[in-house]
Amino acid sequence: MCSKQMWSRRIPALLLLFCVLVPTTFSKTAFLIPPKSQHFFELTNVVSMHDLSRSSAEEASYILRSQLKVNSVWNTEQDQLLEVFITYSKLSAPAKARKSSKNAEITKIPDRPFYVSLVAGKPHKVIAHTSRDQSLLNLERGFASLLLLQYQNGPVTEVDISGKCNAFYAVKSSTNIEKIKTDCSHWDLKVNYRAEKALGITQVSQEIIEYELSAEGALMQAISSEKHRIGLAAKPDVGSEVSAKFSLTHLVESADEVKQLEFDKLDDAVKSLLEWYRVFDIEADVDGAISEIKDTTLTKEIANYVDDFTSENVGKQSLARAIAELLPVARITKQPEFVEILKSNKESAHPTIDLLAAVQTIDAHNAITEIFNFNGDDDVEFLEQYLQSLSVGTHPERAIIEDLFKRLQTTNENEKITNEKLQDTVIQTVAALTRQSGFDPNDPLLQQIRHYLLDNLSEKCTEIECKIIYIRALQNLQDVSTIQTLFDNAFNGAAAESVVALQALKSFSIVNFNEMQRHSLAEIFYQSKRKFDSSARVIALDILLALKPTKEQLSELLRYLNSNDQHFEVKTFVIQKLRMVAEKCPRFRALLKSCLAELPEVNNYHVIGQKGLTTVLSRELSQTPAFNESLLSTQEIYQGVLKRGTVELLLGADKDEFSSFKIGIYTSGLSSFVGDAEDVPEDEADDSPATAGMELTVQGILLRPLVFFSGQGELMGHVWSGTASEPTPAYQATILA
Repeated sequence: MCSKQMWSRRIPALLLLFCVLVPTTFSKTAFLIPPKSQHFFELTNVVSMHDLSRSSAEEASYILRSQLKVNSVWNTEQDQLLEVFITYSKLSAPAKARKSSKNAEITKIPDRPFYVSLVAGKPHKVIAHTSRDQSLLNLERGFASLLLLQYQNGPVTEVDISGKCNAFYAVKSSTNIEKIKTDCSHWDLKVNYRAEKALGITQVSQEIIEYELSAEGALMQAISSEKHRIGLAAKPDVGSEVSAKFSLTHLVESADEVKQLEFDKLDDAVKSLLEWYRVFDIEADVDGAISEIKDTTLTKEIANYVDDFTSENVGKQSLARAIAELLPVARITKQPEFVEILKSNKESAHPTIDLLAAVQTIDAHNAITEIFNFNGDDDVEFLEQYLQSLSVGTHPERAIIEDLFKRLQTTNENEKITNEKLQDTVIQTVAALTRQSGFDPNDPLLQQIRHYLLDNLSEKCTEIECKIIYIRALQNLQDVSTIQTLFDNAFNGAAAESVVALQALKSFSIVNFNEMQRHSLAEIFYQSKRKFDSSARVIALDILLALKPTKEQLSELLRYLNSNDQHFEVKTFVIQKLRMVAEKCPRFRALLKSCLAELPEVNNYHVIGQKGLTTVLSRELSQTPAFNESLLSTQEIYQGVLKRGTVELLLGADKDEFSSFKIGIYTSGLSSFVGDAEDVPEDEADDSPATAGMELTVQGILLRPLVFFSGQGELMGHVWSGTASEPTPAYQATILA
């Protein structure tokens, strides 16, 4: 009994002693490689990749095995310098289905060692020979990163080959430690993500490193298991999974004496190596030139696609595939080569221009500006094609925006953009690229561009056509600080100005609108203070419904249907829009039914059966659990004539929706040409000049509108000459999605 009581008292004491001793034991050994010693390790790197839609039997993989000789050539109590020789390497590709495996010894690795400096026991820098290529340097960084180990449980922030990472340590025993890495800064390879989630990607990444130490704390084995899974947000089964296993296994400790570097400080020891060596950060250089493409040229690569790289293939799959294959080389190509390609491939100028627009580098941009002249009319077609393709880019270099903005501001007569259409396109492109770049709200360039657009809109423009250009630019800019300006133009501007301003407001996320602005939209729709164009009213209604109306607000809208308003086309739009939203949203459908049940004076055929011709419809083109594609068509009729019609292709992923392409037709002043047009009050008559045109929105970027005719003279000219019957391409391009 006494013995049992004695042990019951000792057990907590022993456990406490063990908990104290574990970190104490680790702290006595500052280095995983003991000072003044020589050790041999086997390094193994297994990498495999496969498409998410294919079986693992079709994966591509390789195995690299190397033997390392590691010498501790300098150390103090806290710092250390390791000398590492790669004595042997072998690369093998495992057998795929119905194919034999291949093995090859690597003979091109230099026999010179590389060095790893450790500060306070942690890897700090890699000192490698200047001739080391990127892949070998990253292998050396990978070795150094395996030496990064901490001896206490819990989360920490570390910097290694993967960049800045969040890591969690779990000390399992005195000789076993596990590290889990998440959220590393380099795991996204510095990709520029799309703001539209429907076109974005989903990425899952994780790395687990298991350490096995000797009783003295020396490294026996380190195994890193890393996995990255990347897929399309809209279609999760399209993508790839890459897994890598990077291990370092201790083989033997040599009894040979290791010659030490005789220096007092680590910096001095490193400086003694710099005649033939360079110091590199431990973080991987993910922007380095890919070894497979750095020795080729864009000119050579284009020659491989000579059949596809023609103007006839613009907008076709073959050219799109060719441009996608050429982009990696094109993004490291310099301006002189781009210029030579443009000069020597005049017959394929259109696909070459689309390629340079997709590149989005200042070298490609400068090549365009060197070949094509902004001052004049001769090159307008080519420059507009370049700018329209460039405007949908996701990561343009800042210098491109600065150059285009400078061209808008210049007072030099020889550099001014004299063509009005080209100037409009440059304005829209600058605004779109600024938005795509995601500048900080306090960025000086963003502030200058915003001030330029607002100043021209409010101070310098006297004609409505001029104001419309800058309102459209604000739509492409989508800066939330301009929302109130757009509301002012929508509420106080002329009819055309009001419509364009509301279109711009519709492009903003609804989270940016407050209750006062919702009230302003309601005043526009209900015409509480003055009359508004019917197009402005239906756009205001679109935004109001997107703002998720309350039961009281929806009841007010339903009571409007029973009002004395004679705009039956607007009432028809309201009914069809309510039906369409109710079909998509169960919550709204329940709310609508509840409101109608309380409004019998509205819920009857006399009110619901409006006589308007306006139509709003939506059709599902494809639907999967994670992705759907739909077509939205709106045809607004006014006095018996199509006033504004749009067809929009929408891509949806989860709850996010994105407009990939939108084509719109607008007209005015054509009701007098319709003999059976309904009689309307004199103050409602459309006395504006005969006008028609087309508006194109590509991936959310509004392009310069195409005007069919402006004025009755141009209209009749088309009628008598027959040009109105000739099909003309409105938009042809191969662009990045």
